[in-house]
Amino acid sequence: MSNAGRLAKQAYATKPHGVERQRFQLSKNALDQIAERIEQDISDASYAAIVSYAEALSGLEKGYTSWSIVKLYYSSFYCVRALVILSDIVPFYQKDHLLLDLQSNSFHKGGSSSHHWNWSSLRQIKRLSQWYYSLDSQDAYEKLRERREDANYRVAFIDPVFPEFIEKKDGDLSKAFRIYRDDHQFFYTYLSGHYCLAYPTALLFSLEREIKNRRILFVEERRKHVKSIWPLRDRCPMSN
Repeated sequence: MSNAGRLAKQAYATKPHGVERQRFQLSKNALDQIAERIEQDISDASYAAIVSYAEALSGLEKGYTSWSIVKLYYSSFYCVRALVILSDIVPFYQKDHLLLDLQSNSFHKGGSSSHHWNWSSLRQIKRLSQWYYSLDSQDAYEKLRERREDANYRVAFIDPVFPEFIEKKDGDLSKAFRIYRDDHQFFYTYLSGHYCLAYPTALLFSLEREIKNRRILFVEERRKHVKSIWPLRDRCPMSN
């Protein structure tokens, strides 16, 4: 749970018995304390997203394809988490998974776990109209989560063979990365044979734009580490 999430959990625990979630609101002081933790939580989730993505690319280049699927899922998970918090929505758990909308001072039902987002709740918040809250994004995320569960629990490791849902461009991972990075029309993002790499790539660069707009930067130690593990000649996202 994030730092803002822990504070939201503590604040929600003060809800009087019998008061409905939809009618409960926090004090301005509580909201301000939670908001103070937002930028650090965004930075932490963004860092986890790029580290997971870089490790996935390194694994793919070395033939560690099963583990790379796991890392690509976690990169997507942390991207979505960072983007949700960037939207002033704080996920937390207090006897149930919930979402606190800081802008409207309202609570919404979360998913069945921290990895199962309640996409319907997110889309009910009208200002959340970005592509990564869409039905197509939800479908890609959930399929990638299933591929991660296949790699972890259900399917024998197939390394170094690439699974059917990841396609190398003429055997060149850098070429695939550039195509997905520059795919501003989301042509590849949701396609079978592409989404496992294309979807987290699209998320990562959307997240990079958002944190730049908020002027959120990694500390020097994190920037150096991300650059040190980045396996491609192309520019490493979120490293400046």
